[in-house]
Amino acid sequence: MSAYRVTEHKRRWIVLALITIVIACLLSPWASPHPDGLERVAEDHGFLDKGTAVNELAVIPDYEVAGIPWSVVSIGLAGGIGIVIMVGVLFGVTRSLTRSGGDRIERRTNGLEGIDRT
Repeated sequence: MSAYRVTEHKRRWIVLALITIVIACLLSPWASPHPDGLERVAEDHGFLDKGTAVNELAVIPDYEVAGIPWSVVSIGLAGGIGIVIMVGVLFGVTRSLTRSGGDRIERRTNGLEGIDRT
């Protein structure tokens, strides 16, 4: 009996991931220039100019990679770096979850005969 696994569709997931990365890196420089969230509230209430300090711990301050003179490339690269960071975090979290509880579920269901798991 074969179990359904995500890895059976590995090529499809890889293609979808590559399309997502390309779209994010190419389209992020043309995102809306209008502020949102806290920046919008600060602009509406007149205290936007008081927040001049940049956090030293920020990985990519203001969504641009420093040292690159072309803003389109700088913003696109920042989007790509953000994707890599998020994939790493999600991979680590899901891997730790599957190691902690996945073995118990697999052992419990392996002995069942005649159950379609598709």
